[in-house]
Amino acid sequence: MAKEDAVPGIAPQGIDDSAVYLDEDGQVLPMENPTDVDSEAALAAACTPVSGRDNPHRSGTGVAVSGHGWWGKGTCTKDRAKVYNCLYEWYTDNTWRRKACSETETLKPGTGGSSYRTAARHNCTNTSAASWRNHVDVDVIGESDTGERPYRQADVACQVF
Repeated sequence: MAKEDAVPGIAPQGIDDSAVYLDEDGQVLPMENPTDVDSEAALAAACTPVSGRDNPHRSGTGVAVSGHGWWGKGTCTKDRAKVYNCLYEWYTDNTWRRKACSETETLKPGTGGSSYRTAARHNCTNTSAASWRNHVDVDVIGESDTGERPYRQADVACQVF
C-alpha cells in the first residue's frame, strides 16, 4: 500500500518488529534504545530510571487524544530529569506516525500527578477508533542512565490523519 493511501486504523497483533515509525514530515525515526555510552562497563554503571506513562486516551477536556509521561528514581540517585512524551497513531501501511509531543520538562520523580508529568495532546479529526502509542523518554540530569523509550498502547476513539 502506498504511504499516501494509508489511513489510521487498529493495529493487528504482533506488528512490533515490523512497523516503522515516522515523524510529522514522513521521515523514518530510529526507535531502537539509544545510549551515549561506549562500553559495556559504562552501560553497567548507568542508572535505570522508572519511565512512567499512561495509556493513550481521549482527553477529558475535548475531542482529543492525550498521553502523559513522568519518572521515578529506580536505581538513580539524582532527583531531576528531563522528560518528554510523544503520541503515535497507527496507519494501514504498518507505520506509527508521530502526531504530538509534549514540551521537554525538568521534573522531580513522581507518580504522574499533574504537577510532575508531561502532556502530549492532539485534536481528533473524527471519533473512529485507531491504535495509539504513548512513548516516554527520561534523561536523568547529572547521571548516566539507560536509553529506552517504553510505551503504552491503546485503541482510542480518535483519528487524526
